[in-house]
Amino acid sequence: MRNQFFLPGELSLVLLDLLSNRPQGGYELMGELERRFGPSYRPSPGSVYPALSALRAEELIKQESGGGKASYRVTAKGHRMLTHQRVVFARIDARRSAVQKSDATLQLVLDRFVARINNLSGRVNGAAVERILDKAAKAVANLE
Repeated sequence: MRNQFFLPGELSLVLLDLLSNRPQGGYELMGELERRFGPSYRPSPGSVYPALSALRAEELIKQESGGGKASYRVTAKGHRMLTHQRVVFARIDARRSAVQKSDATLQLVLDRFVARINNLSGRVNGAAVERILDKAAKAVANLE
């Protein structure tokens, strides 16, 4: 299980920033969040739509209807808000970079492990390797 990626208030700012590029719908925004912050952060309607509602209540975005679905765009007030939040975006970017670097380092370790196991193919009992993997996964989970 992943820890919470965004600190309180950050998701709303990220959504506001994404909308400053172009009007988007909720599911488009979730896709963009997934592309930018996955796999560290997995957006859900239960987090994105309340954040959009809060942005609307603060009059930082407006909801527009057209073509059978709603989209959101940033208001002038929202654009002004964004100009004062660059420090927050710098923190989010630093966190994202650190997580991506950590994930990449872990992937290298896993790739080496798989290569070693593949070299033993046919010479070891698969069920025994499976038990070892289960124990290793539990040990890694205890590191959190």
